[in-house]
Amino acid sequence: MKKKNLALISILLVLSIFAGCGGGTSSVKDDVAVSDISAAVLAAIGDNALVSVPDTYLAGAMKMDATIFEAYDVKINSMGANIDEYGIFKAKDASQIGTVEQAVKDYIQMRKDTWMVEYMPEERPKLDSAEIKTLGNYVMYAILSDEGKTAAFKAFEKSLKA
Repeated sequence: MKKKNLALISILLVLSIFAGCGGGTSSVKDDVAVSDISAAVLAAIGDNALVSVPDTYLAGAMKMDATIFEAYDVKINSMGANIDEYGIFKAKDASQIGTVEQAVKDYIQMRKDTWMVEYMPEERPKLDSAEIKTLGNYVMYAILSDEGKTAAFKAFEKSLKA
């Protein structure tokens, strides 16, 4: 009888854990303009030196094909001496998320591979700790300070939570 009760308690415990994990999740919006998300991120990090890049920058410097995204906004530092940067990409649909994530990972890796050691060594930790987050059909990367990344990803998530 004790084994039966123990098994029942174990099953109930596992079920309650799964129920707790699923019950608190909120849905993700899929109709938010990338420009609106980017504006929220920019406001959160408070960096007025970041500017959006044109398609030619995406294709040339970033080695990315803009046609794989429904929309995007990449912001880079336009003045000053830092490598602050972030990008937000919306996949055309859920089946394209993996492609978008891989393109962003490849870009971050290319930046690391081509970094010149003598170029602003104090900025290298930002690149080394660059992060990528995916939420719904949106993918964001951030090459920012730890505080900047925290604020940026919080704004990204807040913009997309229903």
